[in-house]
Amino acid sequence: ICAGKMPAPPYSAFAQALHERWQTGEAAQAIRREEDLHSCAEMGAAALHFTIPDAIYRTSGKHLYDSDETLFGSLHPDEAPLVEALAGELAQRIPPGARLVCPLALGSHVDHQLVRRAAERLGMRLGYYADYPYVLKHAPALKELWRQGWRSRAYPVSEAGLGAWQRAVAAHASQISSFWGSLGEMQAAIWDFCRASRGVRLW
Repeated sequence: ICAGKMPAPPYSAFAQALHERWQTGEAAQAIRREEDLHSCAEMGAAALHFTIPDAIYRTSGKHLYDSDETLFGSLHPDEAPLVEALAGELAQRIPPGARLVCPLALGSHVDHQLVRRAAERLGMRLGYYADYPYVLKHAPALKELWRQGWRSRAYPVSEAGLGAWQRAVAAHASQISSFWGSLGEMQAAIWDFCRASRGVRLW
């Protein structure tokens, strides 16, 4: 969803620090779109990139998300029209009879919140997935869903499917260092999560 082209600089100090961590420089969005294409290919999935820029590039007179606190805080009030616009675009693009799955927004990343709010505007019956790897630090939120009466279903993942999942994550090379110390650590973490969840669980 948030794969749009980066606006012209200047970028916030926060965005520049992320570019340095990702080792992408100012080609960050182009590189991440290319990574996404490779990731989807590993999963046998078609890719569709929307035009909304990543949160760290969005502005409203100033950079809206210029720190970890704002990136994982509340969606900025100035983005209410963006939610409606995205809902309208999704409504036009989703084929009749399609099943839509969207993030629970565990961890409160504002881009995940944006997508969930837009999806919920559509009036469709939705499936929700636990945002990985953020769910690893927010597992109590899943227990709260149970308490609120939510139900989930586990979809088994084959050995081949698990390998595709691990390769698909590895394709996002610029993002690995944000969550894991190495590819081996990432692969082991996904194996553990898949085993604990008995596959992929939708709510």
